[in-house]
Amino acid sequence: MEHRERLKRLLQRKSVVRGSFTLSSLKQSEYYLDCKMTTLDPEGAVLTGYSILELLANHDIRPDALGGPTIGADPIVTAVAAVSYLEGNPVPAFLIRKARKAHGRQKQVEGVELKPGLKVVIVDEVCTTGESTIEAITAAEETGLIVIAVVSLVDREEGGSDQIRQKYPYYPVFTAKELLEDDSCGEPEFQRTSENTLHSAPRKSTIA
Repeated sequence: MEHRERLKRLLQRKSVVRGSFTLSSLKQSEYYLDCKMTTLDPEGAVLTGYSILELLANHDIRPDALGGPTIGADPIVTAVAAVSYLEGNPVPAFLIRKARKAHGRQKQVEGVELKPGLKVVIVDEVCTTGESTIEAITAAEETGLIVIAVVSLVDREEGGSDQIRQKYPYYPVFTAKELLEDDSCGEPEFQRTSENTLHSAPRKSTIA
């Protein structure tokens, strides 16, 4: 649990941004989760890898590979793959494009040599509507992969995870409520608008 607790503190410090935001879902929100500020951080990447591997182990989930939708899942699945190698039980990673490439090998699923029948876990950054995660699941299954579980770094608990749970075991590392409820870590290091936000007017944060 040490890795998860340290990751929580880092997310609170670096990735929780208070303000007025229009999300990609067009919903209004008083906070934004800029998780890439944590998952692309050296310490954050390691903690993310360990936290997800520990979550999978706690639920006895043993995938042949792990992947998710670009670009949010890219640093996450890479971190998990690297940490799994260091721990002596490597889990290959793959990435899922929004659409199939029009050139080269014309693949939508990129990474290890994926064969039909492989058991995989789909990982995403933040689950709000669940749309990007569900699209990634569909692409993986069309490739012949068997999705045995779905993991989000953070679940905003706004309906998307409920849809996913109708068909798949779903596990968040954190809920947004967990990250928002503790304001003991001070202000976030960054007050910025992510590429996934249409509009933002940040104000001084009262949480970490």
